[in-house]
Amino acid sequence: MKGIPARLLAAILVLLAAGLSACGYKPLYGKSGVIQQDMAQVRVGQIPNREGQILRNALLDRINPGGQPGAAPYSLRVEYSESLSQLAIRQDETATRANLRISVNFILREAASGLVVFRGRSRRTASYNIVQSDYANVVARRTAQRRAAHLVADDIATRLALYFNRVRKVRKKN
Repeated sequence: MKGIPARLLAAILVLLAAGLSACGYKPLYGKSGVIQQDMAQVRVGQIPNREGQILRNALLDRINPGGQPGAAPYSLRVEYSESLSQLAIRQDETATRANLRISVNFILREAASGLVVFRGRSRRTASYNIVQSDYANVVARRTAQRRAAHLVADDIATRLALYFNRVRKVRKKN
């Protein structure tokens, strides 16, 4: 920046950094790892079909990276469904593009009481091209399923982390 002395620029940057630190912002995944510890106490239930297995593995990577707990205080039940819609129709009525939509309902329960403590729904859409090769279409659809499943897993993990963060704040106040 021409015309501004280096010391003045440094002072401005320090003031901006100090202002950000004073705004009360705290990262969800802090150094202490308490949210990760809470999330590691969730047992992810089985999800039927190959598509469900892909989603479950993605959830395990995000929620239980160290492995499923033996006696988990929480259980996560997931219901998976998907739909396919064809787009970009040619004059000969063949589709050249498809949208794969994944919809997931999830329920977090306390294992001991069976009480539902958190529930939600996550939906994602992944698009892919439809070509003349059947094999290429199968691979493209599987890739779209995997992309959408990873996005849904990210969403569920984030929402669970926010839930556990809220619970921690309530417990801390009481």
